[in-house]
Amino acid sequence: MKISREFIEKGLLKEEKIDFSQIGKVLAKSRRTIKSASLLLGDGDAEGSYELAYESMLLAGRALVFSFNLRPRAAGSHKIVIDFVREMLDDSTKDALIFKFDKMRKNRHYLIYGSGLAISETEAKNAISSAKEFIAQIEKIIQKKNPQKKLEI
Repeated sequence: MKISREFIEKGLLKEEKIDFSQIGKVLAKSRRTIKSASLLLGDGDAEGSYELAYESMLLAGRALVFSFNLRPRAAGSHKIVIDFVREMLDDSTKDALIFKFDKMRKNRHYLIYGSGLAISETEAKNAISSAKEFIAQIEKIIQKKNPQKKLEI
């Protein structure tokens, strides 16, 4: 695939054989993480919920990268995953989902390394909703790549 080759040539991704059972485990972790985000929100922790919603999207994105037998380099891996997923999604909701994913990445970064940013309950709810939609789309793409077996997630 041309797009994957460009990422490899730029040193953003490296080739590595990754089997679908490992990919299924990453997707399962993504699903558990989004459930945890919902629980935190119910307990009044909007910021923690938002961070976990982002993490669930990152895990799903990484699973997609892995499904192409690729692994992102360590430095800048979050942005690499977002850029890769942007190239792989072909749905009409792609632009909105990728915009949200990248915005969540920036907000999460600021939450960890900055100060003064507050996440509202509404922002956390929207993040969870976006993450669920994102995960579902990623799962569909990965399932098409491995149609012989239903992913164990």
